[in-house]
Amino acid sequence: MDFVTLGMFIIDEIHYQPPRKPDMNVMGGAGLYAAIGARLLRPPPSSSKVGWVIHQGHDFPAHFKATIDSWNTGCEFIHTPDRCTTRACNRYEENGHRAFEYLNSKIRVDEKSLTGAQLTSKAYHLICSAQRCIDLVKGITARRAVEANKYESGTETRCLLSADPVFIWEPVPDLCLPSEFPKSLEALRHVDVFSPNLEEFCSLTSISVDLDRPRGWLQLRQRCKDIVEPTNSLPGPSAVIRLGEKGCFIAQPGQEYIKVPPYYEQECETSIDPTESHRTDLATRLGNSSGNVVDPTGGGNAFLGGFAIGLQECGRSDIKGGTVYGTIAASFAIEQVGVPTLGRSASGEETWNGVKVQDRLTEYRLRR
Repeated sequence: MDFVTLGMFIIDEIHYQPPRKPDMNVMGGAGLYAAIGARLLRPPPSSSKVGWVIHQGHDFPAHFKATIDSWNTGCEFIHTPDRCTTRACNRYEENGHRAFEYLNSKIRVDEKSLTGAQLTSKAYHLICSAQRCIDLVKGITARRAVEANKYESGTETRCLLSADPVFIWEPVPDLCLPSEFPKSLEALRHVDVFSPNLEEFCSLTSISVDLDRPRGWLQLRQRCKDIVEPTNSLPGPSAVIRLGEKGCFIAQPGQEYIKVPPYYEQECETSIDPTESHRTDLATRLGNSSGNVVDPTGGGNAFLGGFAIGLQECGRSDIKGGTVYGTIAASFAIEQVGVPTLGRSASGEETWNGVKVQDRLTEYRLRR
């Protein structure tokens, strides 16, 4: 396996500001979008190396199952006929904030949910609290060690299970609180990449930044530096702060901190260096094609799925290279309500929303 997410599948209802009507019974959940983000960049036969888990209730729509099966991923369906599939409400407020609540009971995915093949994954996406992050990393690592002992030394499966996977932690929004910060610092010692969105990061670290001003970028840079390069301990993990329509911000120990733009924005990546004597307004958007963005739900999760694949394509330490893949994955996720549409070109090549993923990736790279 190349990628496994421990996020959940959820049937969503999405409520917007009037006069836009809500969308009901939409495929959603962090697990779905992270998986689709990775799948976009892993066409068959490698698509089966994208792993995820769905707890399938008695109300699970047949057309959802047919769509998911058409992607040919390594999805594990766990049938739970005595319950409904997990459902939730996403409500976008006037200021753009997304309120989220579960509408029924949930079943979380943990290390016990994973198949033998999923335990061999090169990368894991965790979306959870700090304590659960620690528990999941320890649980996955322990299960991999037990499984490895079942195979002869030197075999491919044992080598995969014995290797150190990349752990990517996305904190849950409702626990991005100042009171959780000490535990979060502990969790960071167990993961390779920490990726909250800006609102989550600011709430967790007790800062307020305005990225429409240069000073806001400098504040963000300094707070990231405190986390990834603390003065009193070993370097922390890389931080990839997801900024929505502004792209993402990379803070990597020992490396230049940079801002990388989203796909729907004509702007080159920018160095964030507080020693510069004159600074450009980094928040200026050039050529923003926001009309292509229909629904941002799941964009951040898809980014991390694509990002994980990017690390394998560019090299584990190439965080910047990984974000390029993540940016492309996110661009497909936000072009519609729900998931992008898989199709075929006239020549029989795979397309998503009528576009070849590799073409979009190439075009984005050429801008930079």
